[in-house]
Amino acid sequence: MNPEAGPLPRTLVQRNGRLRAELQPHGGLHTLRSDDLTVNLFPASALEAGPANLWLRLLPAEGTPAAGDAVAAAPVPLLGPAAPGRTRRHGERCWHEGFCGAVHYQLELVLADEAPAWFWRLQLHNTGPLPLRLDLVYLQDVALAPWSAIRLNEAYVSQYLDHRPLPHVQHGWVIATRQGALVQGRNPWLLSGSLGRAVAYATDALQVVGLAARAGLPHGLLDRPLPGTRLQHEHALVGLQDETFTLMPGERVRRGFYGLLREDHPAASGEGDLAQVDAVLALPEAAGWTAPEISDDPGDDPRTLFACAPLWPAETPDRARLQAWFGAGWRHAQTGPDGAPWSFFQGDDAHVVTRAHELQVLRPHGHLLRGVGHWTPDEQAVASTVWMAGVFHSSLTQGHASANRLLSTQRGYLALYRGQGLRVFVDAGSGWQLLDVPSALRMTPTQVTWVYQAGAQRIELVAHAAADAPAVGLQLRVVEGDAVAVLVSHHLAINARDGSDGGDDDGPVAWRAVAPDSDPVAPGQGGDWWIAPAPGSDLAGRFPSGGLQLRCRSDGQGLAVLGDEALFLDGRSRQQPYFCLRLAQVRQLQLTLTCALVPVSGDAPLAGGPQPPALQWHPPRDAAAGRALSQLAHWLPWLAHNALVHYLVPRGLEQFSGGGWGTRDVCQGPAELLLALGRFDALRDLLCRVFSAQNADGDWPQWFMFHARDAQIRAGDSHGDIVFWPLVALADYLQASGDVGLLDQPLSYHAAEGIAPEIEPLADHVARALAVVHQRRIAGTHLAAYGHGDWNDALQPADPAMREHLCSAWTVTLHHRMLRSLAAAWRLAGRHAEAQTFGDEAQAVLADFQRLLVVDGVITGYASFEDGTAVDYLLHPRDARTGIHHSALPMVHAILDGLFTPAQAAAHATLIEAELIGPDGLRLFDRPLHYQGGPMTLFQRGESASYFGREIGLMYMHAHLRWAEALALLGRADDFLRALQLANPIGLQALVPQAAPRQRNCYYSSSDAAFADRDEASLHYDRIARGAVALEGGWRIYSSGAGIAYRLVLQRLLGLTAQQQRLGIDPVLSPQLDGLRVTLPLYGHGVDVHYIVGALGHGPLAVTLDGEPLTLQPGDNPYRQPGVWADAAGLRDRLASGARQLQITLG
Repeated sequence: MNPEAGPLPRTLVQRNGRLRAELQPHGGLHTLRSDDLTVNLFPASALEAGPANLWLRLLPAEGTPAAGDAVAAAPVPLLGPAAPGRTRRHGERCWHEGFCGAVHYQLELVLADEAPAWFWRLQLHNTGPLPLRLDLVYLQDVALAPWSAIRLNEAYVSQYLDHRPLPHVQHGWVIATRQGALVQGRNPWLLSGSLGRAVAYATDALQVVGLAARAGLPHGLLDRPLPGTRLQHEHALVGLQDETFTLMPGERVRRGFYGLLREDHPAASGEGDLAQVDAVLALPEAAGWTAPEISDDPGDDPRTLFACAPLWPAETPDRARLQAWFGAGWRHAQTGPDGAPWSFFQGDDAHVVTRAHELQVLRPHGHLLRGVGHWTPDEQAVASTVWMAGVFHSSLTQGHASANRLLSTQRGYLALYRGQGLRVFVDAGSGWQLLDVPSALRMTPTQVTWVYQAGAQRIELVAHAAADAPAVGLQLRVVEGDAVAVLVSHHLAINARDGSDGGDDDGPVAWRAVAPDSDPVAPGQGGDWWIAPAPGSDLAGRFPSGGLQLRCRSDGQGLAVLGDEALFLDGRSRQQPYFCLRLAQVRQLQLTLTCALVPVSGDAPLAGGPQPPALQWHPPRDAAAGRALSQLAHWLPWLAHNALVHYLVPRGLEQFSGGGWGTRDVCQGPAELLLALGRFDALRDLLCRVFSAQNADGDWPQWFMFHARDAQIRAGDSHGDIVFWPLVALADYLQASGDVGLLDQPLSYHAAEGIAPEIEPLADHVARALAVVHQRRIAGTHLAAYGHGDWNDALQPADPAMREHLCSAWTVTLHHRMLRSLAAAWRLAGRHAEAQTFGDEAQAVLADFQRLLVVDGVITGYASFEDGTAVDYLLHPRDARTGIHHSALPMVHAILDGLFTPAQAAAHATLIEAELIGPDGLRLFDRPLHYQGGPMTLFQRGESASYFGREIGLMYMHAHLRWAEALALLGRADDFLRALQLANPIGLQALVPQAAPRQRNCYYSSSDAAFADRDEASLHYDRIARGAVALEGGWRIYSSGAGIAYRLVLQRLLGLTAQQQRLGIDPVLSPQLDGLRVTLPLYGHGVDVHYIVGALGHGPLAVTLDGEPLTLQPGDNPYRQPGVWADAAGLRDRLASGARQLQITLG
């Protein structure tokens, strides 16, 4: 374990009443708390400072040509392991002290006695012979949330913080920050300001760190003035720039900054809050500070490799070098403005990205490696997140994709930390350098390769998840140049705190060497070690015999097995949870991390895990159509990968915590993926898990954990639409599989721990759910009541009374779909009386839908039946309350679910195109909801979120894909193809020039217009349509949309729906795709499908197999010529006899 090194410096704790600050020995702020409320977002670790800091900047002298905005030298942080000072103590006082050139500084955090306020007090002394022109920048990351919420996702916390810059007459800019998400019924509030005069400000780390730190500049963007503009984004931070001053030789000055916390601020921040400035500055700690003079503590050397070691100087490769490394056969190559290569696709499933591209994208390139498993959830399965910037494994989990974490998670995407996950330093003769952003990165769904080129030295690293064991690996190889020394650091999260809890860091870890079960190793060149969770930790409680086994094999020499002491320049341990390996003269090194939390079962995993079959695409001659199809073909393997991650190891790149199923989500993306692939066995298992999670009262939680050991972890309530989704998924499964016997399968309901669950046939589960549906109706109608919300999570009701009298038109379309689907499934099962009842209820719902929700020829978003007489329409042209007149979801789903007449469908499609389509696709509303600083009147998140992105930004990809499906149903082939292209990041900028550069081999859950804040978005929303605002990609991978998109390509574009008893044939193809050929699996055989596409692009006119016509039955489509059905039994026989050529002729 980590060796003792004599008395170890501890985190310094200052308490004052309810306010507590915990500082790392290097002075960086770990946490600032008031009771259970944490002020800061990104805690300093023992090895890294985090963003909270004071920066001293030397400016050019007045009158010189360089005077103005530029700095004369690199800005210097005054806290943290990269600061030039050390922490000193005298008695109860503790401060940071050191020299920045000729400037001696003393910096102390002081907590107020009589108020929840704190002050950073600073004394500067010019010990040199020349006057110095200086300024200060104060940075404080902000959360105002419980620690548990922060660690779930810092970006999500940031999205609800409203920053309001306010001008004070004497002290310049102050920033009022209000937490819009309720914390125990309150809205915490923070006021930040200067004891002098702040002349500029920032409100997000993106403004002060930007992408510069990713390129190796530790000071980020601090070599220029703060922007003085508000940005509401995902790394909430208050930045204040003090006015410039001149420090004469021998002169001492005092400066400082403050924070004032209020537990509750129900109103939005405003000019009235400026009175708080005078109140906080009247506190004695604001003026009565005396700089320390004597210290009885020499201070600790805080420097670390992560803070001080330079990054490996990876070179940006040109085209010739990339071809030498990866070969030819580039597809869909992307270049930068200077013509330099940025990225390209290669082969069936490879994507290559260059350093130049990584330094231009907002969200850095990342990938999720998913290890062994089955088509059903498997607790042995492993997952690891890798990042282009040298994070070779992180957030390594087995089973539960969040709780069972073995390596820590990379937090934030601005390189605020570099010590998380598995990192590698190399020494090629110039000292330790951190492998960070490489020259190039190559990704496939199962493997990632980093290439680092610097001069004559080239190093390659390859990360993968094992195909036959619950393990991940990393191989390092020196391809060109001399052997190097290597230092590998593993930041362990095995004590279930992801490297940090709310007080001290995770603490030391214990390891022991174990004898290898195979592959013996020479002394000094490798070994095997076992790391167990600490006794008493959460993970030890969950897996008493579990742990992590590490193996190293190398041709290097002098292997040293170390703890965190390897990462501190003084070689002393601070008892942090690191396991490090150091070797010299390395040309090859191989690491294997075997996850051994879950005992190995006898159910052998699939070789390589579940993988959808590969399709072979032969595009038509038309260049534009062929390019569009090829782009979809190269996206499809990544869609499948992302969909399986969402289903089997639920998490994403940005949404790194998770591990459970959203009831609504799993009944869409995963269920639709499995239907499209014909994996009825896996879908049956999914449905059994979903119905076993049903409450005994008939409803479902909003989300639940699907591994048995975590069954008690689940949401306490759900939105009003949730009860419908399992019924829809069940009905779709029964019709596709014919497995009507499932209705008689006994399944348990969820029960509290220690209580025997009720067990009933699945059909009775359905009956209980339908009883819930029947109870939750608007009085006197067949319309579903809103409950806690609907699909749009941003529109949860602010007033609990709205749950009973508000009706979501979209939920009504879902209700109608559920009833019609159940009627068809029950008829298939021979349950005709119940089927008739479902059909009759569907007609009643349809009648009330048309009577009450279609008003003036336009469907409403919501209808309020509050007084029982007049109906108040929201998100409709009659709406006088929200300012929104059109809502896309009910329009799209009324088309999809057959509630519109053909004339209504055509009219609403026209309305959608006129009011709800942006350059990047469908938008949820015709304009944003009103935002007034965070207080809620109608809807919760929609009025409290400050960040204009995700659902709040209105372009949610899931809804756009449903619109794409509606276009297919309407037979609009060209528009359908374009809608799919807009969801695909490959080639997006050719269609949407304002689309910002982004990773191109993943699914994005949203397209986010790059407005600075909600106010700008409301005022200038029309700029989106004009192409005058950039469009960024939103959160990646974790979404049901990937599975939906995959199904749309197979079942709507290619038009093949393989059910157990029949094959649906209904392609919707642009006439430009005439001649398309695709080789794909069908009923266990490879089939070549040839499409002859007429002017309409839909409506099969003839279908032949090896030249012989198939017997066809017409399908159902109220809006156009329908597809057809072919008997599956006869088709299987002919395929078994060798038939392989399927030709489909469309009108």
